[in-house]
Parts: sequence; C-alpha cells; structure tokens
Amino acid sequence: MSDTDLKKAESQIIKDEQQNNNACGGDSSRKLRWAFRKIDASLLLIIFFSNVLNSMDRANLGLSKVAGLENDTGMTGSDFNVVASIMYPTYLVFMLPSNLALRKFGARFWLSLITVIWGLINMCMAFAKNRTDLILCRLFLGAAESGATPGALMLITLWYPREMVTSRVALFYSAFPVGAVIGGPIASGIMKITNPKFAKWEWIFFIEGLLTAGFGLVMFALLSDYPERSWVLKRSEKDLIKQRMDKDQVDGGYRRVNNKKLLRHARDPLVYAQALILFCANFGVNTILTFAAIIVSKMGFSPGASQAMQAAPGICGFIGIIISRYYPKWFGNHYRSSLFCSAWLVIASVILMATTNNGARIFALCLLSFGAFGNVAMGPGWLMSNVGGPTRSAFAGAMNVICGGLGGLCTSYIYRNKDAPRYMFGHGMNLFAALLCIITATAAHLIIRHRNKAKEEKPINISSLSDDEIIDLENDHPDFRYVR
Repeated sequence: MSDTDLKKAESQIIKDEQQNNNACGGDSSRKLRWAFRKIDASLLLIIFFSNVLNSMDRANLGLSKVAGLENDTGMTGSDFNVVASIMYPTYLVFMLPSNLALRKFGARFWLSLITVIWGLINMCMAFAKNRTDLILCRLFLGAAESGATPGALMLITLWYPREMVTSRVALFYSAFPVGAVIGGPIASGIMKITNPKFAKWEWIFFIEGLLTAGFGLVMFALLSDYPERSWVLKRSEKDLIKQRMDKDQVDGGYRRVNNKKLLRHARDPLVYAQALILFCANFGVNTILTFAAIIVSKMGFSPGASQAMQAAPGICGFIGIIISRYYPKWFGNHYRSSLFCSAWLVIASVILMATTNNGARIFALCLLSFGAFGNVAMGPGWLMSNVGGPTRSAFAGAMNVICGGLGGLCTSYIYRNKDAPRYMFGHGMNLFAALLCIITATAAHLIIRHRNKAKEEKPINISSLSDDEIIDLENDHPDFRYVR
C-alpha cells in the first residue's frame, strides 16, 4: 500500500471515529434531556403541588376575613394584621434549622412531615373562637411551613445543573399564583356549604387543611431524596445526571454541610443582596395572596365576587412567573430581568395611588401581580444559580426565604382597616419595595462583575489541595463563575 493510500485510510478512520463520538454524544444528550424531563414530571411536579397548597393555605386567612372571620372571632382594629403577621417570627426562627434538618433526615421524610403538620394546623384554625386561638395556631403554622420553600429550593440545586436552576425555580414559584387563581373560587364554592355546625370561614380552613395533610402522605410515597435514590430514573440515567452535576461541583446530596464555610457564607454580602430581591417581591405577592380580596371588597363588591375576582391578578401573576424563566435569555442576564419586573411594580403602585376608578385599580393589581411574581422567580433563581456546594445551598436557600418571610411580615401591616378603601399607605409601601429592589439588584450585579473579573485575573492555585479540599472550595473554586 502506498503512502498516499495509507494516509487516506488513516484519515477515513479518524473521520469514522469522530462520527461515532458525535453520535454517542448526541445519544447521551438526548438521554440526559429525557432524564431531566422525568425529574420534572416527578420531583418538580410534587413540590409544585405542595407549593400550590402552601399558597392556598396562606391566602385563606384573607379569604376567611371576607367570609366573616373578623366579626365571628371578635377582632377589631389592627387585630387581623397581628394575626396575619404572627406566623413570621416562628417562620423565620425555624427556617435555617429546618433546612439543616432536611439535610440530616432527607427530603422525603422531612418535607412530607412538615406538610402533614401544617395541614393539621390549618384544620385546627377552623375551631378557633377568638384572636388568641388564631395567634397560637399561626405561631405553630409558621414553624411548620418554615422548611417547605427553602427545602424545595435546596432539592432543585441538588437535582438540576446550574443553567437549569432559574427555570425550575420559576416553575416551582408559579405555584403561588396558581394557588391564588384557584384559591378564591374554591373558597367561594366552599362558602356555599350550608351546615350549622361550621361557619363558612371555618369550612375554608378545615377542607383546605385536610387537602394539605393528605398530600403530605402522597409526598412520602413518591418523593426521593436525591437522584441516586430516584424511583423514576434508570441506572444509566442516574450515571448521566451524576456526570453532568459533577461539572458544576454539585455533590448530589452526599456531602455534609461545612459549619466553617457556613459562617463564611453568612458574611457574604452577595447572598443578602440577591435575597433582598425576594424580600421586595413579597410585598406585591402577599398583597395579592392576603389582601387582594379585601381590597376588592372595599371597592363595593360582594364577598363571593371579591373572592372570585382574586383569580384575575392570580392569572397575571402566573403568566408573569411562567415567562420569567425566559427573561435571562431575552434580556441577557438576571439583572436586567429583575429591573424589568420591578418596572411593572412601580407602574402598578403609581396607578393604585393615583386613581379611584375600580377598573383601573383592578388592572393595576394585575400589573402588580405580573411584576411581583416575575421577581419571585428571578431573585431566588439568580441566588440559587450561584451556589457552588451544599453549604452555600443550605445557607442561601434559608436566607432567601428568611428575607421573603420578612417581606411577608412587613406586608401584614401595610394594609390597615383605617386606610380603607384607598389604602394609600399600603400602595406606597409597594412602590418603596419596587425601588429598593432596583437598588439591591444593581448591588448584586456589581458584586458579581467584580468577582468574576478577579477570578479571571488572579485565579487561586489548587495544585497542592486534596480532592476533598478542592470540592470544599465551593464558590471559591477557580473554575466557578457567578451567573449574572
């Protein structure tokens, strides 16, 4: 065989090998996409429905007020605001411990347990006779619900690569407007139950709490702690997911939280700058979930109509949060996406403060919901996309929802009975939160730009570190880049 023929044969062999590698790579890519679709249909769907029930359980207090809760329990003045807010102290205090308990006991056990508990507590609220009974129930409710959202966020970071986190967080948080959409009409339907043993608002708490407790048992049967234990994935799919997650230095749920690193993350201003986005967004979200039906009822609508009309802002919020998963692609990064959402909040708040026209005010509530729920996905999605390991994930997830809880706590006091029907103070606070969101998002953007530039110019040397020490670097790893 001549040299020319030999070179042609070698060239053909190389070409065939490349084609085979491309075919194998394409096949693996298709299998990996299918594996994540199966995770979407199992894990993500389960925590989505759990969050729908969480949203309904939070909204049922405002819906119950429209149904006569305030009068039947003898509440006056700011009593309702106290009852609405009193869950947040225990919600905030138990947030981080609950997230650490999830790492210790596993998501399947812990999330199922707290879901059953908060469902039972909601059922107990049906038997409350006065403000004190409601306050006690709400304190226990805050402790039970504290681990649900941060636990779900942690699960998302353990099951999905970083570039998929924001879209999955958006889908997870879309459960909140879904709860608002269906919660009002469901409450309106429940009010049609005629039974002298229960008042209409008592039926709302009892039936919705029973649904939540029952779903907690379903979660225990279907949920898995991490991909390796998934009942829907094949062995080959688990291996593919592990290989993909290893590229992001994600441990897949095996490594423990590093207490020393936990303290270091607690001093990181970036965590707080990004978590404050949810703090600001929750002003608008809790306005829709807790006070929208009340605001509409003060426009002169009947209790049933006010509850049913809560669906309109809920639908707009659902649209906002669903399409928000595409914002980073459309606008180029999370920062501009957050500014876009905040702009709608500013516009909505100004309209609510400027007009007394009922149609315009309901339209403004829809705009408020659209922008607020968009930022509810953008803030946590941005924060959780920038976690490089389990310790950062545990702290960031807890701090994110702590800030969100503080936003809910503040919102509980901004819509006061004495401000009806205009509620200028409440709408003004929503405007303040929108402007603060712009400031905090800008701060986060500047910090990320500075850190990524520093990593490019002065990467740390890891040649002398062991494999465990390299993994424990988390966000400090020289190959880690913060998502803008």
